[in-house]
Amino acid sequence: MPKDKDGTLSVLQKAVRQKDPDKFEDALNACFPMQFREGLCDLLADVLNADWHFRHEDVAHAIQTLTCACAVEALERRALNSPEYLAWDKDHALARKCTWALADIGTDEAKQALERLSLSEITVVRGFAQKRIDKWQDELARKGTGLRQRPNSILSFFGLKTRLWPWS
Repeated sequence: MPKDKDGTLSVLQKAVRQKDPDKFEDALNACFPMQFREGLCDLLADVLNADWHFRHEDVAHAIQTLTCACAVEALERRALNSPEYLAWDKDHALARKCTWALADIGTDEAKQALERLSLSEITVVRGFAQKRIDKWQDELARKGTGLRQRPNSILSFFGLKTRLWPWS
């Protein structure tokens, strides 16, 4: 794995082009010790709606932490359409993570996406979105602040060791 930002991002982009979930995860793991986001937000937004991997919840969390404003449309779309492998999840955890990410992005566009989601035919999604709208003013300090934590590895960034999500 390259030790520089450009090389690591290149490997990540190649994994996405090849639709290789293992290489994607490895390259993503290498990105965060370097603590960069240039080029990463657009890639994460694209990958969020791809169905060739199994890390959608982690990608949504990364988008939330990086406050990727470019991902608003992708988050809204994914909140309404879980990948097939999550069909068993009647609690719609991925949709919940997407609404949290939209709230933390905090732009007018993100709030509009939440407003549209609050009209969803999916009752649970509608509730998640409405809760984030209702708490909008109370959570202003969280909105759009960029990278909120400086993880040592993508594992801690994604909570894979601790599973301490802000919505727990």
